[in-house]
Amino acid sequence: MTSPLLSVRNLSVRRKRDGRDIVAVNDLSFDLFAGEALGVVGESGSGKTQAFLAATGLAGADAKVGGSAIYGGRDLLQMSRAQLDELRGGEVAMIFQDPMTALNPSMRLQTQLTEGPQRRNKWTNKEAHKKAAEMLELVGVPDAARRLSAYPHELSGGLRQRATIAMALLCEPKLLIADEPTTALDATVQAQILSLLADLRKQFSLALIFITHDLASVAGVCDRMMVMYAGRAAEIGKVEEVFAAPRHPYTAGLLAATPRLETARPGARLPVIPGHPPDPAIIVEGCAFAPRCPFAMPKCKTTRPLLSQKENGSRLAACHCEQTISAAAFNQSQDT
Repeated sequence: MTSPLLSVRNLSVRRKRDGRDIVAVNDLSFDLFAGEALGVVGESGSGKTQAFLAATGLAGADAKVGGSAIYGGRDLLQMSRAQLDELRGGEVAMIFQDPMTALNPSMRLQTQLTEGPQRRNKWTNKEAHKKAAEMLELVGVPDAARRLSAYPHELSGGLRQRATIAMALLCEPKLLIADEPTTALDATVQAQILSLLADLRKQFSLALIFITHDLASVAGVCDRMMVMYAGRAAEIGKVEEVFAAPRHPYTAGLLAATPRLETARPGARLPVIPGHPPDPAIIVEGCAFAPRCPFAMPKCKTTRPLLSQKENGSRLAACHCEQTISAAAFNQSQDT
């Protein structure tokens, strides 16, 4: 079997907040293969962004990070700042949530797009301008050569997001981490950005980690998906298999809470997952989802379920329940 491009094992991220120990990521393990697109989904606070900031050395000085993140035979968590800067400026690139804050408002686009790759590749200013314009054109920015002299506030949200994608691709990465890249965009622009990412992934043979709240986006872009809850992986599997037959009640709840035009009724209440996410400062002995789970058994409150193989081994789920739990079954459980 092909070796993973990125192999994360027992990743943990802990911080201090108001004198309390906060567990943002707790014993997270997964693999990503070359050319694969992995969707990472879950509620706010589930640890999605924190996991990948930690794996790439961007968690911050206040974070205590443990475990390993093996990329190309090297543990990212053991690299020096200089080694990480070299890697992040080349093989690994990241698209952040809000392009307005990811881009420096006081610098023109050309400087921001070319500073890293120009230093790495020893481009002249003329070469850098040409390559940046070509990349902006590739990601769908009209009149790209002229736009290079613009400041971020002079662009629309969609164009800013395209500019951050171009900036990431100029590094010629093997791994692209996209952290909710469509959050602040309207539906039409969201669809354009998702289509663009899917096309660019094929064109550049990228491995893509796509972090999002939007299950529909995962269905359109990704091969596999990892559902996170309370800093852990609740379920991992091929997108079509997880959507068709979720093996964790939390996954079923997320699918049930996704609005659908074909089943919507005037005046009907949208399905929700009851309760609230757990306090990250409280250590839970059993399953963190048990207080919100309509299918919880007594042992769910006392014994933590491990991420284990289901069916033919292509699916992983951290749940004591052995049966498939559909979105419809989750909805019905709320009505009873």
